[in-house]
Amino acid sequence: MKHLTKTVVLVLAIAVVLTGCKQPTQLINDVQAAVDKVTSAGADKYAAEELKAINDDLGKALGEIDVQGKKFFKKFGPAKDMLAAVQAKVAELEAALPAKIEAVKNAAVQLQGEAQAALTEAAELLKKAPKGKGTAKDLQALQADLTGAETLFTEIQTALDTQDYLGAADKAKTVKDRVAAITEQVNAAIAKVKR
Repeated sequence: MKHLTKTVVLVLAIAVVLTGCKQPTQLINDVQAAVDKVTSAGADKYAAEELKAINDDLGKALGEIDVQGKKFFKKFGPAKDMLAAVQAKVAELEAALPAKIEAVKNAAVQLQGEAQAALTEAAELLKKAPKGKGTAKDLQALQADLTGAETLFTEIQTALDTQDYLGAADKAKTVKDRVAAITEQVNAAIAKVKR
């Protein structure tokens, strides 16, 4: 009986070791699929830092699996825990992503409005620009700059319509910068004439 008990304990110990040394292939596939899904949903654009942290953690887990795979007595438990933590982070990011995208969209729409207001103001200011000897070329250049900014402004709505909210925000900032330069030049010309 004592010999049978030792044999049963030995068999159970071997079973535990063999169960613990099985590579968590399905878990790896599930986590990778979740990361791919959240990436294609826009995390690469709208939550780049969080996605990078997730990919870094996934890389560490896969590295641990690789290290354990080369050992005779494999212990995938810590790697499984790491993968489960990555899976939880992906779920959190997936839940938070729509709000992050909406915030970027709202910021882009606000910048679009600010760019529109700046364009209107610059157009009115350009009408008040001093006209006289030697200013025709300068006024033409400023008008051309304003027309270029107005053309770029139309691209903001196109970007918003295609859900490229970061692109829309960048275009709006560029329009605002260009218009600010025009406004600055016109104001400088007006101040010069007043002196």
